[in-house]
Amino acid sequence: MAHFIVKLANKYLIWSSVVDAPVTRGMTIDELQQYIKEELGQLGIEALPGRLKRVEKTGTSGYGYTSVDELIAANRAGPNETELTLEELIQEFCV
Repeated sequence: MAHFIVKLANKYLIWSSVVDAPVTRGMTIDELQQYIKEELGQLGIEALPGRLKRVEKTGTSGYGYTSVDELIAANRAGPNETELTLEELIQEFCV
């Protein structure tokens, strides 16, 4: 099960490739660091700078993605697993 960090509207959220949707609400960088520490421990914190470097470059920490648009294509984040647009994802998870 892969979880990626995604940046939408200056908020960070965790995206699951299993459900093709966010599994957290948008967080500040401090909230993200706390979340990573609680969920993944010290190893997660040590890996975080590299993950954030990819996020700042492409919008996602996932390898092989060139943009957030590519990652969210065919997402299942809406009601009954329907696809949400980028703007809808921001409204639902980051506002």
